[in-house]
Amino acid sequence: MLLFMLFQIPARVLTAFLPATLTLSGLSGTVWSGQAVRAWAMIDGQPLMLGRVQWQLQPWRLGWGSPLTLTSEWGDQIFSSRLGVGLSGLTVLRDVSVNLDTSVLSAIFPLYLGGTLSGSFDRIEVEQAGLRQAQGTVYLQNAIWTANSGNIPLGDYRIDVAGKAVSADGIVGEVVTENGALVMSGDLSLFTDAYAVKLSAGGPVARDDGFRRAVSILATPTAEGFDIVLQGQL
Repeated sequence: MLLFMLFQIPARVLTAFLPATLTLSGLSGTVWSGQAVRAWAMIDGQPLMLGRVQWQLQPWRLGWGSPLTLTSEWGDQIFSSRLGVGLSGLTVLRDVSVNLDTSVLSAIFPLYLGGTLSGSFDRIEVEQAGLRQAQGTVYLQNAIWTANSGNIPLGDYRIDVAGKAVSADGIVGEVVTENGALVMSGDLSLFTDAYAVKLSAGGPVARDDGFRRAVSILATPTAEGFDIVLQGQL
């Protein structure tokens, strides 16, 4: 009888345990298998809509494996993953899939880049200090530079991500241009307490005087276009 009651705990009980920055409304189901009609999170005072959220939790796998399956949908914005939290506090995400418009990010921080951002990851590990490990691929499609004088089409890009933050090379994202007027290549590196960016750009857009002026604070002109070389501490 007690076991039956435990498995019937209503989903609305979750609201007592949610952080103040996360809101779920229209809850139905149980804490083990349920959904919220609408959800959103506050990031730096700005709302990030998550849309309809569904979850399934396997309590017998708590403490090991990936007991939680989570999906959220808000129009074309989609996120899905299997999640688990180890006894050490390490959060592991498996079979991650994400799709969103870059305008979602520009509502949180300044971003002069339009397009569709999507990705799939076999595994992501996050610890208290930050991202620990990642293995997957990120795509930026139909990218545009949103300039005051008008949008500038850039192209389609792929970033192959692999590695561990504690390793000598860190987590490396290799940037590959699939097509477009701005040809980008190079690496993005993330370490436990540092980052590095080494990119080279060519193609018609990279040689456009107006675009070069727009990115001049970050870029160094070259004969083919420009380079972006950055590094810093986190």
